[in-house]
Amino acid sequence: MFLENRAEMMFIYDVIRANPNGDPDDGNRPRMDEQGYNLVTDVRLKRTIRDYWLSQNDENTKVLIRQQLKDDQKKVKSMADLVKDELGVKDEKKITREQILEELPKKFIDVRSFGAAVTLKDANVSITGPVQFGIGKSLNKPQTETMGITTVLSATGQQGAGTMGQFHYVDYSLILFHGIACEYNSQETEFSQDDLHHVYDGLWNGTKKLNTRSKFNHNPRLLFSVVSKEKEFQIGGLDSKIQLVNEVNIKSVKEAIIDVNQLLEVLIKHKANILRIEFRESNDLTYTYDGKEETSFEKILEQTGISLKKI
Repeated sequence: MFLENRAEMMFIYDVIRANPNGDPDDGNRPRMDEQGYNLVTDVRLKRTIRDYWLSQNDENTKVLIRQQLKDDQKKVKSMADLVKDELGVKDEKKITREQILEELPKKFIDVRSFGAAVTLKDANVSITGPVQFGIGKSLNKPQTETMGITTVLSATGQQGAGTMGQFHYVDYSLILFHGIACEYNSQETEFSQDDLHHVYDGLWNGTKKLNTRSKFNHNPRLLFSVVSKEKEFQIGGLDSKIQLVNEVNIKSVKEAIIDVNQLLEVLIKHKANILRIEFRESNDLTYTYDGKEETSFEKILEQTGISLKKI
């Protein structure tokens, strides 16, 4: 069954001495805006989700957009190569737009969720996925630091010292993403409620699974989704309804206190339009509402009187 109700999501995670999303145009330094906030692209977040799905080796979470080498093991397969392989067609001229639109979403959860752009000689197709995220932004203003690194082996294979380089990272960044799962686009890709819960798992468990040098110490802290009662309704801009009480010089999750007064007010205001709130939390964040501090987001949500569901 297709997604029946719109879902508006917020996902908060933090990183410690890591690079959540390097900018290749700036020496792979962490992306920062002019005000000093850390930025993470939606492309990076979707890659985290896809990598988690790939690691599950499950028929329900097969992924199309992945890095795979050609037979010569030298070049990476293009989108056209992947599509030809999956459709079992060697001559891309024989692939039709209808075939792409019908078969790819059925086979691959990332296409059902996020869509895909397929460019072939006679079949250019753009599939719009129902799940989309904005640019992630840190709630605090982290400090960026640089560390020199040296590899044991030379990059050229010659004798002598290894390659020297630099590793750029943020000291501590508490990052917030805002997303929408649209019920109308779900009909086009056959995206279901089960698929949405796979997205939730990819967000939460995929973030925990990141384990490279630049992505070490990534921790999911809060995920919640406001599910509407009727089509088209969404509160909008949930990410603008929370803020840190102390956004400067935070070095750990223990120092972060999130003001959720505006968020609770808007949830209560639109209570009649909300079917339920789905959520998952680590219980490591501290929230303040109506002059009180609380480490359980569930207890805060209970004040709204809206039906709650743990995911």
